[in-house]
Amino acid sequence: MDSLRTLWPYLRMHRRQYLIGIVAVLISNAVVLLPPYFIRLTIDGLTGTRDQDPATAGITLTQAGWYALGMVLAALVSGGFMLLMRRMIVIASRQTEYEMRRDIFAHLQTLDKNYYDRARTGDLMNRLTGDLSAVREMLGFGAWQIVNILASFTTAFFVMFRLSWQLTLIVVAVIPVIVGLLAYMARLINRRHKAAQEQNSLIAAKAQENFSGARVVKGYAIEDREIEDYRAMNLELLRRNIALIKVDGPLRSLTNLLLGLAFGLILLVGGRLILQPDTTFTIGKFTQFVLYMERLAWPMLMVGWITGVTQRGLASWLRLREMLDAQPLVRDEPGRTDPTVRTLRGDITFEHVSLEYGKTRVLNDINLSIPAGTFVGITGPTGSGKTVLAQLITRFMDPTSGVVRVDGTDVRTLPLSVLRGSVAVVPQEPFLFSDTIANNIGFGLDNAELPQVPTGVSVVGLPMPPNIPQNPDPERVRRAAQLAGLAGDVEDFPNRYDTTLGERGVTLSGGQRQRTAIARAIVREPAILILDDSLSAVDTETERRIIDGLREVAQGRTVILIAHRVSTLRHADQIVVLEDGRITEQGSHEELLERGGHYAELERLQRLASDLDSHEDPAPGGESPLPPSRPRQEVKA
Repeated sequence: MDSLRTLWPYLRMHRRQYLIGIVAVLISNAVVLLPPYFIRLTIDGLTGTRDQDPATAGITLTQAGWYALGMVLAALVSGGFMLLMRRMIVIASRQTEYEMRRDIFAHLQTLDKNYYDRARTGDLMNRLTGDLSAVREMLGFGAWQIVNILASFTTAFFVMFRLSWQLTLIVVAVIPVIVGLLAYMARLINRRHKAAQEQNSLIAAKAQENFSGARVVKGYAIEDREIEDYRAMNLELLRRNIALIKVDGPLRSLTNLLLGLAFGLILLVGGRLILQPDTTFTIGKFTQFVLYMERLAWPMLMVGWITGVTQRGLASWLRLREMLDAQPLVRDEPGRTDPTVRTLRGDITFEHVSLEYGKTRVLNDINLSIPAGTFVGITGPTGSGKTVLAQLITRFMDPTSGVVRVDGTDVRTLPLSVLRGSVAVVPQEPFLFSDTIANNIGFGLDNAELPQVPTGVSVVGLPMPPNIPQNPDPERVRRAAQLAGLAGDVEDFPNRYDTTLGERGVTLSGGQRQRTAIARAIVREPAILILDDSLSAVDTETERRIIDGLREVAQGRTVILIAHRVSTLRHADQIVVLEDGRITEQGSHEELLERGGHYAELERLQRLASDLDSHEDPAPGGESPLPPSRPRQEVKA
């Protein structure tokens, strides 16, 4: 019942279709009772025992013709209403599947980093395909058959009881046995179907990871091991499916057996009733009763199958509900979020910010002020909290204690769409889509900034949503690629910006992927630009070109550059050094060298490595191509 209550919002949108389908089923099942009645009249007429009244005994050819015509018309009317019912309910189930898939996908877009850190892609894909199909089958063919079965039993039992209450009691005695058996087996089907679907999700996740990591698998020459692991997982799926079939398969056979016993009892008792003196139970009535009983055989057989479909559908819906019920830890909260905020300048402040993962403290009492328009570099050993610090700005997570402010406002009160729309982040390992280079660069643009196509009707007859984005402005894309140092590489591609990338951008080198991600961030023209070690995969010469291109981008924007290379950071307005989640050093490049701390040691080691590397050619005079474009602003900690 809980599952049905959660399904009601979807069913309510199609209640007209379901109501028409239910009415059509009732009419069809009422009309289909007529052919056995005409057969009864014909048999009793031929045997001269119609209602045991000699005056009405016998049958003429004309009467037989009318009975035959009545049977044909009844079949046509019943079939027509059954077709109407199928069109109403089955189409409604397909539309409901579309709505569920749309809503689940939209809900998944609202979930945060915490959810996706725990979820597996293969499992999510299996739920959106296999589980959703099971729910659609339950709401379509399953719902149709449930209504058909109920209508068949209701109408048939009413007439059967009028024909012979003794024979009807025999049928009624068999039904509780069948229902009890089905209820017991339904629970087993539910549990075993859920176990099979969970294993399906594991297999889908395994396949997805192997396809995405094909280069790693081949690079380590462990294909045989992966094949064996996949085979073992499939064997487990086979075992679980066989366990499901052992319960699901015998349902029809057991129902057939019980129906056979019922027919045997009906034959014995019905024969005795016919042979009794002065009986009103004629051969025609017995034939009509048996025909109704035979007509109930198929719905009774379908009870077992529908039970399995319903249980599988409910189990799958529960798995889908787990996704729909998941809530992000970071979200806009009514009453706390200020909807009046529309734009941000980029002034950032950390006030006594600490962050814990479980019992591990990642950041410890961070106090940092970054004025709008400031270029700040952040460095430190691996695991010192650099990336986490940047993620607090975009609210991928919230601090355990302390406050992060943007433009003097607690980020927890800013609308997420405004906050994240004002920030562009370039991660160390960027994600590229299986699309053209142009569309990957323009991916972060709002629909309002993209050329639009007119609305209309799709090829399947559904209205198309407004503002379908087309390719972004080519000039804007090329400008961003030039600033990111990618334009020269793209011009060498046969299709240039229309080149379609492989999955996750595998057709590009690591440096090209990073530069594509930088171009994607630049094209948005954000108030805050965060580059999280996004130059690690490029050589020093390319790095110089990229930094030179960023000079124009940095004007009027807050830029936070996380890096390990001193050459990347040396001309930042201020450099912050993190160690063990604390700010241990802060100042300009020259100030930090004079202090002789971690930053100075890092610069010494990198300079030594550069001197030893004969392939490195430092810029003349050790000067960076990025001169200060404005007076440095004090960054307070």
